[in-house]
Parts: sequence; structure tokens; C-alpha cells
Amino acid sequence: MIPLYDPTNPSGPRQRTAAFRLLFICLMATGIGNNMLFAILPPLARQLAVPEYWVGAIYTVSATLFMTMTPIWGALSDRRGRKPLIIFGLCAFAASTLMFGGAAWAGESGWVPPLAAIFAMALARTLFGSLGSATNPAAQAYVADRTSPEERTEALAGLTAAFGLGAVIGPTLAAAFVDIVGVPIFMVMISASVAISALAVWKFLPEQTPPRAQQRPLNPLRQFGFAADPRIAPFMIYGAVIWITQSLSLATLSFFIMDALGLDESQGLQMSAIALAAGAGALIVAQLIVIPALKASPRILMSLGGLITALGSGVMLVAPNYAGIVFAYLMTSFAFGLARSGFVGGASIAVTPEEQGRAAGLTTATAGLGFIIGPVGGLMMYHQLGHHSPYIAAAVLSIAALALAWWHPGIARVTAPVTVKTEP
Repeated sequence: MIPLYDPTNPSGPRQRTAAFRLLFICLMATGIGNNMLFAILPPLARQLAVPEYWVGAIYTVSATLFMTMTPIWGALSDRRGRKPLIIFGLCAFAASTLMFGGAAWAGESGWVPPLAAIFAMALARTLFGSLGSATNPAAQAYVADRTSPEERTEALAGLTAAFGLGAVIGPTLAAAFVDIVGVPIFMVMISASVAISALAVWKFLPEQTPPRAQQRPLNPLRQFGFAADPRIAPFMIYGAVIWITQSLSLATLSFFIMDALGLDESQGLQMSAIALAAGAGALIVAQLIVIPALKASPRILMSLGGLITALGSGVMLVAPNYAGIVFAYLMTSFAFGLARSGFVGGASIAVTPEEQGRAAGLTTATAGLGFIIGPVGGLMMYHQLGHHSPYIAAAVLSIAALALAWWHPGIARVTAPVTVKTEP
């Protein structure tokens, strides 16, 4: 539900509600395009007969650039406005998805060797990581501009739930259509949907908040230096750890299901898509239902997220069958919904209105750091140390995140609960 408080925007609650919903749809489209890869890539890698860690390399290349660029895009949105950066990122995402589909087609048809196809896919993802990463921090800052500190955690949770809804729809669509139309055509469909979203933002999204005048030129190093600010540093550290645990699960789940149940590539795609969609549904429940009901501080959400992630990783270690694997993934995804909303909202509350773009860029960058470490590290552990090793690592990391959230004084100082007025 959309809050009514509006300190700067001259448009009324209905106009703001419409703007937030449009952003929700746009981020859902990018969520569909991004999360379908977790269902498509493992079976595609098996089909091309390349080792698992090459899949991790694709994630890592994209994540490295994503982590590097999102703080810069967030700071640029403070200067240039939110809307231009949102449109720019959506267009780049659409182009990268189209390039990825072309690389998949070249590999499947035998036009290029398997490793060359993987390399081309990695190049396509660099476009997303470097340029497509502009959308998320600008969209988060757009919402932060138009909400009070008391409402912000829930408002941002609602926005980031769009990506979670895309994570439900993406693998489900992949399972339904990839066998019918093939990976390349499916990627073209996703690219077209994101391009339409960019057009809708250009035509319909209001931008009443002007860019802020800045005297000094933008220095990328200063954006990363901002991460060491004691107001935001603990939230950044927590976010990086919790994203690593999430990326460990996302990168290895499809392989784990195929190997634990003895499935071929086609069966693996179907069963993995169901599990990924169920996990994303649990994340949405956390962000859209549980968080508004709890009205808890960021510290409580972060602590619950770490605790439940540790428990879910433990369940994965002893899961006896497919139902047990899905239940464990449901737990960790639900926990991630709580944790992500906690640290994103906490970082936003901790800084001033003039720093919202920078804060949004840095909290978004934690996802990039997570996907630098998680997929390659997790898949190397999976390949060399055994199928359960990534989940042991996730359990240990989530316990560390719980300890940080509960005992760090910087996190404890941000006590604003989620108390939101909504439209009648």
C-alpha cells in the first residue's frame, strides 16, 4: 500500500501512487529478465557441456560491473534527476537481454564453440552490469524522495518486491515457453517487454523533484568512500553478507536439484523453475504482507533475516527429497525478503535527503558484491567439495549477519518503525 506523506512532490497521493506502480511494473520486468537466467543457464550449460563454474563466471562478470557502477549511477541521479537514469538503465537492460539471446542461439546452433558462446553471454551481461544497473538506485531514490523516514522501509520493501515478483514470473515463464519457442526467442520476448517499460516511464512518470545543484564534479572514488561513513557502513557490510548467502543458493539450486534427484536438463529446468518461483513467492509475502504487519525496525528485520536464513540453510543440508529442498529454499527466500528490506530501509533512514541517491546506489551495489563472490565461490565449492558445501557456508555467513544486526550500535541507532498512513 502506498503512503500519503509527500514533502516535495506537488502532485497528490493518486499521482504518486500511479508513479510508484509504474516503477513497480518496470522493476518487475527487469526481475523477470534477470531471474529467468537462474533457471535457464544451468540446463543450457549442461547442454553445451561446459563446467558449472563457467556459469558462475557469467554471474561474476556482470556482478563486478554492477557493484562498481551502481554507486556512480545513484550519485548521478542526485545531479541529473531520477527519471533519465531509470530510462537509460531499462534500455541498456533490454539491449543486453537481446545480445544474450543471440549468444545462446549461436551456441545452440553450433555457429560458435560452446566456450565462445559462454564468453559472448558474459559480454552481454557486462552491458547489464555496467549500464543496466542505473535503474535500481534511481528508482529507489525516486521513492525515497517522496516518503518520510517512518514510511520509507515499507515503501522501499514494496518497490523491491517488484523484483521478487519478477523472480516468480521469470522462471515460471521459462519453464512454460523455453521448450516451445527456445531460449533465443524467449530472450527476445523479455527484451521487448523491458523496452516497452522504458517507453512507459518516458511518457508517464512525473519528475517534479529537480536535480540538485552540485559544485564539485562527480568523483567515483568519493562514492565508494561514502560506504565507509559510519552511518551507512554496517548496513553495507550486512547487505554484502546477506547477498552472498542468497547468491550461493540461487547459483547452485538448479544443479543441486538435478544432481540430488537424478534429473536430465529438461526435467531440471521444470523442477528448478518451480522451486525458484516458490522461493520468490515467499520473498514477496515477506515484503508485501509480513513487513507491513510487523511494523518493525530495520534492526529487527535484519536479525530475523539472518536467523531464518541460517535455519533454512540447515534444512537444506538434511532435506530428504524435492519437497524438503523447496521448503528450505522457501525459508531462505522469505528471510532474504525481511533482510533486504531491513538494510535498504535502514541505510536510507540513516542519511540525509540530499544523499538518497548515493545511499541507494551503495545498497544496490551490495547485490553486485554478493554475485561476485557467491556464484563462482559456491559453484567451485559445489564442484570440488561436495553438493552440500555451499549451504554450510551460507549457514555460517547468516549467523555472522545475525550477530552484526543485533549487536552493532550503528544499526541499533536506526529505530524508526514502519508506521504508514495509507489511502482510504
